[in-house]
Amino acid sequence: MSKESMSRRQLLTVLGAAGIGAVGATVAATATAGIVSGAPFPGNSVNRSVYGGNGGEPCETQICSLSSVLDLVGLEGDQNGSIVNLLGYRPGTGLGGGLFYWDSGRPRSSHNGGTIISPTVPLLPDFSNLSGYLNGTGDTAPSVSGCWIRPAQSEIPLEQFGIDPTGQTDSYDVIMKAAAYAATLNGNPPGQSYQTNVGATLVFPRGSIRIDREIVFTGWGIHLRGHRQMTRICNGGTFTGEAYFRFYNPATFLSDVSCQDMAFDGCGLAVKGVVFQRCRNPAIASGLSGQYMGAALVKTLQCDMWLIDDVFFIPLVPGSSANGIEIIDGNEGVLSRAKLFGWNDKNGTEKTNGSAVYIEDNEEVKLFAVEIAFFGRYGLEAKGTFALKSYDLQAESCGLGGVLLTSSAARRAIYCALSGTNLDGVGNQKKMYIDDALGCRVIDHTAGSIELTALSEKCVVDISAGGRGAAVTNSGSNNVVLSDFFGQLKVTGGVRIAGTTGKVTAEGTLSLEAATSIVPKKYMTFQSGWSTLDAGGLRLGAYRLWVDSSGRLRMKNGDPASDTDGDIVGAQS
Repeated sequence: MSKESMSRRQLLTVLGAAGIGAVGATVAATATAGIVSGAPFPGNSVNRSVYGGNGGEPCETQICSLSSVLDLVGLEGDQNGSIVNLLGYRPGTGLGGGLFYWDSGRPRSSHNGGTIISPTVPLLPDFSNLSGYLNGTGDTAPSVSGCWIRPAQSEIPLEQFGIDPTGQTDSYDVIMKAAAYAATLNGNPPGQSYQTNVGATLVFPRGSIRIDREIVFTGWGIHLRGHRQMTRICNGGTFTGEAYFRFYNPATFLSDVSCQDMAFDGCGLAVKGVVFQRCRNPAIASGLSGQYMGAALVKTLQCDMWLIDDVFFIPLVPGSSANGIEIIDGNEGVLSRAKLFGWNDKNGTEKTNGSAVYIEDNEEVKLFAVEIAFFGRYGLEAKGTFALKSYDLQAESCGLGGVLLTSSAARRAIYCALSGTNLDGVGNQKKMYIDDALGCRVIDHTAGSIELTALSEKCVVDISAGGRGAAVTNSGSNNVVLSDFFGQLKVTGGVRIAGTTGKVTAEGTLSLEAATSIVPKKYMTFQSGWSTLDAGGLRLGAYRLWVDSSGRLRMKNGDPASDTDGDIVGAQS
């Protein structure tokens, strides 16, 4: 080997006999576990052949320890199964290294720069041509066989593909190459014919990861995981896509995809964090946080099953129309432990966009233990949603907005149920607003007023705890029933029914604790005919009053036995 070649591609460290035995045991155990098929037995030497040149001195030890992937450029195995130990992908980092074995039969055209490395693809010392290196640009012997192979593993640190954690260079090619390799590891579990719980995880390093183009994952079984708040995804100011990561296949539904433990930054541009589109079972987003202007943190679209857990979102500026989470045209999903700040503080009656959670045209959504802190407008906006189920839905004390249930262009909001709602705030925007909804229920509501519009129908409201001046306004004429399912309507802030045919139905006791008197603005009609006595009739102390079949008012001390079993009250014409 020439001195010039040694100084440029020096073999830095030689493992002793103990090191050789340890590495050999590692490879053997890996092969036994089935992760590597046909893993080589250590002990073969390697030859250096710079950029595919001929000849070169052999490595003098059985296993060579190399500084970085730069040392694999021009390095060929002397025999099939030769092993080298890479200290790191980039020099001096200690990250992304590991064992490689020589596969003399592997075509160099399969080079991906991370797990399959052709020795005849050039890489500059400053890694400025990393994208070209990953794509095999400039291979001097593309039709030849012989590559360095990294043993397969279920978790793939992106340092193994040379990702830049400083945020200075675009990581698009790194992520796409790693994802393409991960897709080759997918396989259905034994005995299962569908695609689920499979695939490899791309592990993002700590630091800032720059992405200048939207990354689309079209395969199934792709999982992304960062280091919680320590992995920051951002752009360099030239981003033109809708989202940093999109899980989408236009031809088929995806399954078993996830994104976890990352912090997203819109960097002043309207960009979403993650979009799950046309996913089946399941799509998972958890441990995410983000700051945006004009876009959501997580969006699901045509997603059959999804879980969004432990997310935090705040837009960058007041007045933003950003929705924290968007769930559109999906099926069944759960949103839990979400702290979401919408930030639209504009006055007026607008009730769209800028919501912490925006849901539209979904079959069944389950919101569990959602904590929403919201500035302006609404914390939760559900349009045309079927079977929305929420438990312990809160808008914290700093919030101004509550809940909006309304129709979409496709359908009404129907069969929605909100339980334990606490929608505190100030001004006109703290209320729960139910418009053009059918059969919706609000149970154990504790704070904030509720408004039912003229288009709402057969909705059920319970303000059992009263809560800071809570009140119900019903502007409709569609027989909206107010009840709490336990035989009692208890309202401390008063009830207003403006519709001419609206009704308050209390099968047990109607208790208006805050009212000193009942003042009807129109004639008040009590349903007190004989046929209604079984349902309660009109009772004044021990006396019962009713109207008999002839239209005369009768009275009796105690329960009557028949329509005429009572005295006629006064002179009646």
